[in-house]
Amino acid sequence: MNKYTGILACMLVFAMFAGTVSSEQVTTVEQVAIAEKMPAGVMPAPDQAFNFTKIEISPRYTNFRLMPGENKETTITLRNKEKKAVSVKPNVVSAPYGGYNVDPQWITVTPESAEIPAGGSQKFTVKVTVPEDASIGNSGVQIAFTDETMPTPYPSPIPNYIHALQLSVDVWTKPKIQIMAPYINDMLEAGKGYDYEVKLKNIGTEAIKIDPKMSNDNMFYGGPGQAAPAFTDDAITITSPASVPAGGTETVKIHVQVPADAKGYYNGAIKLNIDDPSVQEWDGRVQLSFNVWTQPSEPFVKSFSMKEVKPLTIEISSGSNYGYPYGIATGKNKKEPSFETTLIGPGGQADLKVTKTVIKGMVNMGGQIPPWELDSKGIYQENGAQLLETYETAGLIGEWTLKVLPKNTESFEYSIKIGE
Repeated sequence: MNKYTGILACMLVFAMFAGTVSSEQVTTVEQVAIAEKMPAGVMPAPDQAFNFTKIEISPRYTNFRLMPGENKETTITLRNKEKKAVSVKPNVVSAPYGGYNVDPQWITVTPESAEIPAGGSQKFTVKVTVPEDASIGNSGVQIAFTDETMPTPYPSPIPNYIHALQLSVDVWTKPKIQIMAPYINDMLEAGKGYDYEVKLKNIGTEAIKIDPKMSNDNMFYGGPGQAAPAFTDDAITITSPASVPAGGTETVKIHVQVPADAKGYYNGAIKLNIDDPSVQEWDGRVQLSFNVWTQPSEPFVKSFSMKEVKPLTIEISSGSNYGYPYGIATGKNKKEPSFETTLIGPGGQADLKVTKTVIKGMVNMGGQIPPWELDSKGIYQENGAQLLETYETAGLIGEWTLKVLPKNTESFEYSIKIGE
């Protein structure tokens, strides 16, 4: 397979998941078939053709999202680009990519066959009916209208048909378990313990088993420039009931005991192991993001000069990177940012007066608002608070030193304004 063939083949596979596309992409299939037969390192000429039937399929890719018991249909148009009539017969076959196989019995294509005259077209109706007992998941099939396949330089267990509709079927149901909250972000101090709660609501008619465990495929990394996490999973203890009763609410309790020598970042996940097939694996997790750090003990120092007697205005603001995992804490144990600000001039320590204070924040409702929280403040999650303070004093000619000792913020900005 030459380099052009590889590029075109990759484009074709990725496009299978893109849904409905224009008929202009038919040329891509023809180019792949051409490229497969070209000698290594040779780029095929645009007008060069080989022995395969020229049929245009529109759309070439489509997808259905259905619940068990539902059905849906769509119309596919085939256009004959040949100068003679072409016979086609749709056949449901396996797709050359992953996923569990859709039962061919779910799919009907009408008409069962057709002869398309030269330059003519034929419409087909594709109907997918998902049975009541179908398993949840996403998979795909090909509906091949001819038996012509893409040539490959090696044996292929699943042929890639040239004249085929790529059909993706996503079978889903409404989850019976609702999770509040699926994300826990916080700023922690070494040597201290912290407690969190995750509420689970069962809106179904039967009890649902759960078995929360630390996920084996945690995203373990410590943050920028750090190879190891701040602490390991054994610092986290999970206390949980064995099930959530029908129509009831249960609480999963999480305790984090931060080691005394911990520092840096921890990213991980708790897999709730919810016995509900409608809850996909990724949705049944609680994502954890912690920052373990130590308050600075020495202030930031900035020196500057004044050449005239003018008023001085100093502005200090804490970091505003809301929601960023390495920024301001978002958990219930976060503390409000503050500053110890000192200004020393030619006459000694200046009399700084706070003339304006601004407190800003960003609040969300966690994306999913469980019904039992609609009248409660528990739906609100504050993604960090920002403090802005403005100081003023009289400025004198000479050298000045600004000192700022920040607390409960990982970054801050300053500005020094000389004059009105």
